[in-house]
This record gives sequence, structure tokens and C-alpha cells, in this order.
Amino acid sequence: MKGIKKLKFGFPAGAIKDQTVELFKAAGYDIQFDEKFQKVEIGDPEIDFLVTRPIEIAPFVEKGFLDVGISTIAAVLETKAKVIEICDLEYEKSALGKIKLVVAVPKKSNINSIKDLKGKKIVTRVPEITKEFLRKNKVSAEVIFSDIVIIESKVPLIADAVVEFAKSENVLRVYNLKAIKTLMENSTILVTNKKAWRDKWKREKIENLTLLLKGARLAQEMAGLMLHASNEMMGAVLKVLPALKKPTVTQLRGENWFDVLTVANKKETREIIPKLKKIGCTDIVEFPLNKVVI
Repeated sequence: MKGIKKLKFGFPAGAIKDQTVELFKAAGYDIQFDEKFQKVEIGDPEIDFLVTRPIEIAPFVEKGFLDVGISTIAAVLETKAKVIEICDLEYEKSALGKIKLVVAVPKKSNINSIKDLKGKKIVTRVPEITKEFLRKNKVSAEVIFSDIVIIESKVPLIADAVVEFAKSENVLRVYNLKAIKTLMENSTILVTNKKAWRDKWKREKIENLTLLLKGARLAQEMAGLMLHASNEMMGAVLKVLPALKKPTVTQLRGENWFDVLTVANKKETREIIPKLKKIGCTDIVEFPLNKVVI
């Protein structure tokens, strides 16, 4: 439609696509992703999407082809893109922590340290990060680029070592690999460029979108808790509930009991609920949250 301002948004294809779709849904958007044509619609005529890989989104944002986009820390480092990081969406944070970029070698390899890589071949999807790492450690090795998930291939047939992303040591062990060094932790980030950030309309649009996405992302890790507690129980209840946020406490009319409402990390509720029950609390309800804005 003529005259409508547009925000050009880089939507990530590949491994984090499904998480991004779910995040937009949780943020309140009626998102439609066309797998065949790789197109995105969210019912907002002010946002145009380009679906492409995170490693392409970072330089596209830097050059102004896109105003904003979801990329990764590794993609920004690999492409050396000069972008503004707005926020960390932490998609890749698992129960074991964030996904790590590691140097790994076959279990039976004699390579046990970075210095042992001297004169060896290293295959990776992130050659620039790998070369910079080798330079810093003053190690001369051949870096081979391969745009595939290396840990799913037979590393000994390709090279002596691999620089690849892994969620845990268990993933590496499945492919008979062992990590000898962690290069960095990766994370999914929302990025923009200076020109878009200086534009009043675009900045406000980006900030509002960020607020919704961050709120939805935080809600994925949190749960609401509601319960009834007597006046005598309140001291013990407040010690059990998360200290970060003060709960909402409402006295029930004409009674010596209180309605208590709070939020907690979903992992914490596994320990909190039994403790509350032991104290004597009743009507304990855990419920999902759509957004948590702090």
C-alpha cells in the first residue's frame, strides 16, 4: 500500500527458524511461514521480511539492505559485520548452558592441546573465527571451509580437527569426538544498524518489537504461581518464593487468609510447590505466561 512506512526485517532460516516462529506467536503475532516459498507474514503491513541464513543477515543489516534482523554472535564475528546488538534472545541456551563453539578431535587422536594443531588441517563452517583464534594462539594450521554440520561427518576423512557448535560433550561423544578447547559461547541476537537506529519511526518500531519479543522469550522460561496462605504461614511463604520479585498479596475479605500471586522460573517451581504444600498453603496453581515485561 502506497505511503506506508516499512521496516525491513531479516528472518532467520535454518536451525533457529522454528524457535523464531514460536517466539513471534508468543509475542502475539499471527505468523504464517510459507516453507515452499520461504516467506513470512505476521499481519503487520509495516514489516517486510527477508528469510535468509543468520550469517547473511548480519552483513545485510550492516549494509542497510535490512533495518533489523535476528542473527547470532558467531555470525557477526565471522562476517565482521558492524551492527548494533539490541538484545540477546538466548534461543540457544539449554539446560546445560549456551551452545559452544569448540575445537574437537577424534577420541583416539594424539592432539590434546591447541599447540598440537600446528601443521594440521581443521575443517569448519566459521573459517574467519577459526583463523583469528589460531592467530591469537600463534598456531599455524590449514583451515578448510565446509558449509555442512561437520560433527555429522567423519572428521578423520576430512581433516585432523573440527571447529563446530555443540550443545554438550554428549553430542561430541556420539560422533567419537572430544573437545580440546572452547572458543566461545554462541547466542541468538537482534541487531540493527546506525542509520535505522537514528530514524525516529524505525527505532520506535524496533523498540516496540523488541519489548514484545523479549517479553515472550522471558515468559517461555517463567510460570505464574497463585496460592492461598494464612497469616501465620506468610513469613515462611515469603522465604520460599523467589527473592527477585515481590509477590502480590491480597487479603481475602473477612478472613485471616491471603491470595498470593507471583512468577518464578519453571525449573524453580518443581522445588517451590512441594515446599509451599508442606507449609500448609492451599489452592496452589501454576499457570503459563504469554509475556513477562520487566
